[in-house]
Amino acid sequence: MPAMAKKQQVRASLWDAQADLTQHVICITVLLAVALVFYAPALFSGKTLIGGDIVQWRSTAESMLQHRADTGEEPLWATNVFGGMPGYVISPPDKVPQIDIVPTRLRLLMWPVSHFIFLLLGAYLLVLFLTRDKLASTLAAVAYGLTTYLPIILTAGHNSKFIALCFAPWLLLAFANTLRRPAVLSGLLFAAALAVHLRAGHVQITYYITFLIGIWWVFEGVGAIREGRAKHFGMATLLLVLGAVAALGMAAQSYLLTTEYRPFSIRGSSSGGAVGGLDWAYAMGWSQGIGELITLLIADSYGGAAMYWGPKPPTGGPHYVGGIVLLLAAVAVWRFRLRVVRVFGLAAGLMTLFSLGRHFEALNRLMYEYFPLFDAFRVPETWLIAVALKLAVLAGLGLAYIVRTEESADMEKDKTRAILKASGTAVFVVLVLLLGRNALFSFERPNEFEEIRSMVAAQMERPVDDAQVGRTTDQLYQERLVTPRADAFTKDAVRTLLFLLLAGGTLILYRRKKLPAWSVQAVLVLLIAIDLGGVGRRYFNEDHLSPTRRAEARIPMLDVDRFILEQQANAGGAGSFRVLSLERMDQTRNARPSFYHESLGGYSGAKLRRYQDFLENMLWDPETGHPNENALDILNTRFVIAQNPIIPGTNPVFQGDQSGLNVLENPNVLPRAYFVGETDVIESAEDTWTYLRSPAFDPQREAILGEELDLVDAPIDSTSSVSVGLVEYGPRKIAWSVETDRPRLFVISEVYYPAGWTALIDGSEVPIHRANYLLRSVVVPEGAHEVTLHFDPRSYRAGRVVSSASTALVYGAILFLFVLAILRRRRS
Repeated sequence: MPAMAKKQQVRASLWDAQADLTQHVICITVLLAVALVFYAPALFSGKTLIGGDIVQWRSTAESMLQHRADTGEEPLWATNVFGGMPGYVISPPDKVPQIDIVPTRLRLLMWPVSHFIFLLLGAYLLVLFLTRDKLASTLAAVAYGLTTYLPIILTAGHNSKFIALCFAPWLLLAFANTLRRPAVLSGLLFAAALAVHLRAGHVQITYYITFLIGIWWVFEGVGAIREGRAKHFGMATLLLVLGAVAALGMAAQSYLLTTEYRPFSIRGSSSGGAVGGLDWAYAMGWSQGIGELITLLIADSYGGAAMYWGPKPPTGGPHYVGGIVLLLAAVAVWRFRLRVVRVFGLAAGLMTLFSLGRHFEALNRLMYEYFPLFDAFRVPETWLIAVALKLAVLAGLGLAYIVRTEESADMEKDKTRAILKASGTAVFVVLVLLLGRNALFSFERPNEFEEIRSMVAAQMERPVDDAQVGRTTDQLYQERLVTPRADAFTKDAVRTLLFLLLAGGTLILYRRKKLPAWSVQAVLVLLIAIDLGGVGRRYFNEDHLSPTRRAEARIPMLDVDRFILEQQANAGGAGSFRVLSLERMDQTRNARPSFYHESLGGYSGAKLRRYQDFLENMLWDPETGHPNENALDILNTRFVIAQNPIIPGTNPVFQGDQSGLNVLENPNVLPRAYFVGETDVIESAEDTWTYLRSPAFDPQREAILGEELDLVDAPIDSTSSVSVGLVEYGPRKIAWSVETDRPRLFVISEVYYPAGWTALIDGSEVPIHRANYLLRSVVVPEGAHEVTLHFDPRSYRAGRVVSSASTALVYGAILFLFVLAILRRRRS
């Protein structure tokens, strides 16, 4: 044997000569190094990862966190946002401990590596289970872990989504294990994995993973019937069903509450209270553009974040997986004849089409109308992170196929030709995009030129159609936007081309027996880490971190806040009045004021539908664009924070020298609870909104109901004797001492929510009626009474009991079976 051949043989055996455990240790060490290197800024810079949404969440959750700290009681209701809403969808109660407590405890020390390492390990074990190839599994884990979307959502503060994505591979692994080995322990492990994923608190991601599981199950079922394994498949299916039921029980603490809440939220009902999901236009917001799918291959082909020019609203960055991952995935789909490859390939294709949203309406409208829960989620581009997971697994499968030894020389030659064709095609596609960039891409955002032209015309004080305005706009537009976008595309296209050439060259050297398999795999892992890590670093570095370790430090108290807090203290504290902040363009989506005040705004993607209707149809006067006076009155809104010092129906009472903002007082503000002497019934939601906005409606005198009450009108005048005194105000209990000379309707300026609130008069329960479309009311008999509202959803108590019992049962059974297996092994 020639010396060179002997040398290659020795080199080829270096990896195989290592013990199994040693190989695992090396691979896991590489994954740990990837995690520590990429997230080093969050670990070693002295700064903290606090995304913008976390700051918004901290403001939104403040009243609950404060109540929890002061009383030890679980608040369940948030008093400081949107006039009040169920708080368990904002800051859930402490959960019954399960295995996810491990990364949760580590989170205090090493976020986000605490969860990211579980992502890498889960992806590694999933592909290892499918291929038995450790290095291919390492590549898949790196490809999934470093896909650009993950650092983007972290810096945005989408932590629950990130955690759900970290646990996704474990759920798929547990499912695959149960299909292959249908035993009681497999079903129990599937239950534990599904429960952990559900407890991550991002149902949209669980939905995506479940969608893949459904496709996988169908393929396995068809294969089992064809291959005579129907009994085996039936047993696996039974275990999966039982495991899913057990997982729902383990997660019942959170999901009984949210299931109860969903029909009342914008996720489960349409305008006017009709049952249904999100509106089509709202659900399809942030649909991925068809051409924008190129960002999977060329990162900044659509401008990245700073210069984004695609059809979506402003976005945080691209869904980049890289040319090498796409190349290996394509090889797997094209050549690897495994059922799991077809499953992941079909799922990736379907989910890519789903990500197009309104740009592929033929499919997505059908799914929206008829497929369960498809209409409950928004931002279709989110499907692409599930696609990234599928592509990473396919890349691992593709690499395992490439290095697998075939049975004959002809098969080896066919594989070599396939790799050459795939690599050549990938390089050709990138070259076409690069050389034809000006013909294929405009690098212009829709209507962008016209918007800039209007601004230039205003600055030059000339008509929009002025020739000089046109020339100036065109020059600015080309120099500051179009040319930089084209340059960014060119730079990243060349970058992708370089990585493809390096990967293709490495594979060719391997096929020509110039490199051993393990070194090729190691080189590809390194190339993917450099490629994806380099792009990801654009969206996760020290500039994206906060110098403070606490989110509340990024929530400034303004001079207008100090003024309003003084007025609140003088008025008696919490429950005295609410505040509407117009300090920012997004108005009621600004959560900052909610940290300090009981606010009409806040931050939530699952608001109550009834309150969303209030925001859209009652709060704003459609003619003037100003807040409607009646809407402010009925929601106990005493102060408005605004840049404009003049708003009809309000009086300026304070101007902040530091902030430049004004505090305007509503002189006709109604108290948090009051008696009315007259009622009327309007059944139609649209007619109710119109009347409540109109000058004919006097909220101090009358209330609009949705149903008739056995109550005789008794107008309140100077001869009437009524009084209301607030005794206690909190998220779980509100109490008043009241007196009335006749039976009257007691209107309470708290958002109507029937699932959990009960009313007592002198200790006896009475019905809560909806008043003025949005508020609660009770009928109070003549005399002096104590009126109390309690929030204690039965689903909260039942959920904790069910979760505790299910968790004890599942984990107890897992422990018992492990101990039993150990004892049996010792005996044998």
